[in-house]
Amino acid sequence: MSNDIEVIMRFEGRILGKAGVNKMQTAYTVYNMLIDMGYSMRFSFDKYEYSISYMKEENDILFFNDAEHMIEVYNYERNFEIPTERANELGLETYYRFSNIYGKELIILELLHRYLEENPNDIFYVDNGRYYNKAMIDSIYKGKHDKNWMYRPLYSIKSISEYINIFLATTVSYMGGMGNITDTRHRGEKSVELRYEGRIIGKRKNSKFGTDYRVIRALKKSHCKNIVNIKRESYNILYAKCNDKKVIEIYCNTQMTDIPTDEIKQMGFETYFRITDLIGKEMQVLEIVHSYLNKFPDDIFYIDNGCFFTKSQIDEIFNNKDKNEKWIFKKRERDRF
Repeated sequence: MSNDIEVIMRFEGRILGKAGVNKMQTAYTVYNMLIDMGYSMRFSFDKYEYSISYMKEENDILFFNDAEHMIEVYNYERNFEIPTERANELGLETYYRFSNIYGKELIILELLHRYLEENPNDIFYVDNGRYYNKAMIDSIYKGKHDKNWMYRPLYSIKSISEYINIFLATTVSYMGGMGNITDTRHRGEKSVELRYEGRIIGKRKNSKFGTDYRVIRALKKSHCKNIVNIKRESYNILYAKCNDKKVIEIYCNTQMTDIPTDEIKQMGFETYFRITDLIGKEMQVLEIVHSYLNKFPDDIFYIDNGCFFTKSQIDEIFNNKDKNEKWIFKKRERDRF
């Protein structure tokens, strides 16, 4: 059927390090290593809490036309995220997130081998529940390279606790080009369109269990169809097609702790679910958020351009006959949260 959503296996990977450390010290380590590996075509833009970089090989001229060979890296400079309860017990938080590693397993293996040489106490976590330390990555790297290495149940977290007691800061290195597609060999630049994420945040205790089902109800009320629910250890991923238009991708936190800004932390809020890309889907997202906040009126919709929206503000926008896709960029007077 033409309306069906084709879903392939999708996994995220995270580099975890000691919590409470100034992550700015290691902010550009991964980027520089990818450049050394030949991924010198880079499109990056900077948010206050984190930055996103899309990197491709230097001979790939059609940068945006082929996402399959693109490495997408989130650098959590200030964003506070603990992906699992086990990571929390071990005092770990996310430094880098690779948003889709399926089909790029051998590239990630090479990158990890280099990264852990400089940062031997960090951990690589895949959201299928696998954890890898330096010794494990070295063992896999020295063997026959197998693209399925991260999907084989070879290791458990219990075997690596001894490796993470000491954090060694890496050498600081910086690079420019934020906000442009940059060929690091020739410094050529092109203009780009920004990407925004939206989050429903709240502070209802022990309320993240069942988040995916609550979001599914809101999707159905918003006339979304072909809903697919992919379960992970600490969150679920939902895909839905709303009004026969673009596919909406939503990450529902069931156990993961995600506090995207210091202000949100001070408010005592955390993320319940995250909509990964709002551009081109603004009106569909408005309808979903409106439906959800009707059921949970005390929650807040936060966009990583710095805008916060309460239920009353979303209602005002939704009921405005002149509403348009620019609503996500309009800062509004803050209600008392």
